[in-house]
Amino acid sequence: MKKVPNWLIIIIVLALLVTSKFLFFAKEETAGGPGGGGTQGKNKAPVAVNYMVVQESTLADNVYTTGKIGALNEVELRPEISGKITAIYFREGEPVSAGAALVKINDADLQAQLQKNKLQLDLAGQKLARLQKLLAINGVSQEETDIQQNEVNTLKADQAFIQAQLAKSIITAPFSGTVGLKNISPGAYVSPAQVIATLVQTKPLFVEFSLPEKYSSSIRKGDSITFTAQAGKNEQPYKAILYAIEPKIDDATRTFRARAMYSGPELFYPGSFVKVYVNTGSNEKSLLIPTQCVIPILKGQKVFIVENGAAKEVKIMTGIRTDEMIQVTEGLRAGDTLLTTGLMQLRKETKVKLIKPKN
Repeated sequence: MKKVPNWLIIIIVLALLVTSKFLFFAKEETAGGPGGGGTQGKNKAPVAVNYMVVQESTLADNVYTTGKIGALNEVELRPEISGKITAIYFREGEPVSAGAALVKINDADLQAQLQKNKLQLDLAGQKLARLQKLLAINGVSQEETDIQQNEVNTLKADQAFIQAQLAKSIITAPFSGTVGLKNISPGAYVSPAQVIATLVQTKPLFVEFSLPEKYSSSIRKGDSITFTAQAGKNEQPYKAILYAIEPKIDDATRTFRARAMYSGPELFYPGSFVKVYVNTGSNEKSLLIPTQCVIPILKGQKVFIVENGAAKEVKIMTGIRTDEMIQVTEGLRAGDTLLTTGLMQLRKETKVKLIKPKN
């Protein structure tokens, strides 16, 4: 038997490979190709989607930030002199009025000094009166009378000093507010370093927050802000009036601070964190769409609209964002039909079936 040449075997193998390739791709084309195209892809059922008609509306430029509640007046009550506590007149957590006595420090030694001073002053006054009568008839010199007058004045100054010390033995409320928890008990010895309690003015309160420097020219004293408490599930909004703005920008954060007065009936604890919404102006005739309609892409953002019964990709430029909506500055026009659901199933020229409009 004659041996088959090697070159002939190679040609046969190559022919078989080429034939297999053509057969494989012919089957792919019949099935519609890798992308599922072909006659079968074109006849695919349309995707059911919800939609909305883009309309112009007024957009309130609300800036969101965080803030905290603060007390207009807050102080740590400390004694001005050292001594033993003899009486406590306040109850923890109870309101007090301005000038009300809160704590009494032992003043027995000062009372004794005051009594001694009064006796000395009374005697010195009587002596001065006699000298003045004698001076009128030249019975004494003017110098003796002046010396006695100086002694009376000195005793009066000593009395004023003792009375000032006595006043320091009673700690009073510098303003109306609520007293916090006490740190002392009757009989305790205190010094000026000891904090007896805190006193906080709980009404009215202020809301302090910070804004980026670009908004420094957009807010003014007297503007109204809205805030909600972060603690708990209550998201009820409250109003406060802007009354003070920091006249400088922070170098590190490039923000400025502002404070708004809250005088409502709701009780907030100073130090509580709140969500603050500041209206920095309004943009007329803005196009607003739901934020979930916007799809991030490599070079920006896009949305899907309907054109001739099919989905169409549109690149957009966005502006101000709120909790649920976003402003479109370029790419859309009023009257466009925007697709709001089924976005993951949509491709360019995908046939769609409009189901439910979004209110």
